[in-house]
Amino acid sequence: MITAMSTENLTHQPAITLDKHKITDMILVSTSKLMVSIFEQRKIILLDCGSGQVLSEIALHEKPRCLCLTSTHLAASTLVNNKISFITINESILKAASTINVDVNVHGIATLWNNFVISYDPPGVKVISKDGAVIHKLDNKTAGREVFKNPRRIATTPDDSIYVTDWERHEITRLDSSLTILQTFSGSMLKGPHGINESLNKDQLLVCCRGNNSVVLIRPSTNSMTVLLGKQHGIERPQSVCFCKEQKKLYVAPYGDRVLVYQLS
Repeated sequence: MITAMSTENLTHQPAITLDKHKITDMILVSTSKLMVSIFEQRKIILLDCGSGQVLSEIALHEKPRCLCLTSTHLAASTLVNNKISFITINESILKAASTINVDVNVHGIATLWNNFVISYDPPGVKVISKDGAVIHKLDNKTAGREVFKNPRRIATTPDDSIYVTDWERHEITRLDSSLTILQTFSGSMLKGPHGINESLNKDQLLVCCRGNNSVVLIRPSTNSMTVLLGKQHGIERPQSVCFCKEQKKLYVAPYGDRVLVYQLS
């Protein structure tokens, strides 16, 4: 049984390439399918993880930013112009469903129970219902100090922790479900943190550090950080990361039109 991820037990596999489609965000929707958002072309694309084949794609009216899976057959994407769009997944077919309006310029999104956690400008984080109603809110005004400068991606873990990357503060903030600050991660390894996701368990988080051209492994229980992959492994300005526990495969989307694939052994 594998209990830790390290550079030594990752083997590079053939990359998935999307011709001239620069990937903004990426999530696993099953053990064999990836969903990616393409900001400039206003597209959401479903990919086969093994072959790299495009299974389905949809065009949106607004540019998509970040993605999250809300159930086996439903995903959500944040859009420019203060919106969140729902996308249904029927086998290998995507279809645009409903859209809700939010009162902020939303970026990151993650699910928390039956709600969403979002990051936004002016800098802050909210827990909202799926119809957009605000449940909890944390920003610099409510905190009475600068908590966020440019919050971007969000990950939630089974212990109901919320992790928020801050691109400009070079920090990751851990919050509870009420948005109380529990822990802060910072240091030279976390330069321009962007995409974040759970690895083997809730105590192993993967973070894309665009400023360092690296993927960093964080262990919240010990407040420790390790560079897992760097520029020598093909990592350049990484945007998004996800890990398939069943297949033990790591997917990293650097800036551009490729998804790098690593097998954990």
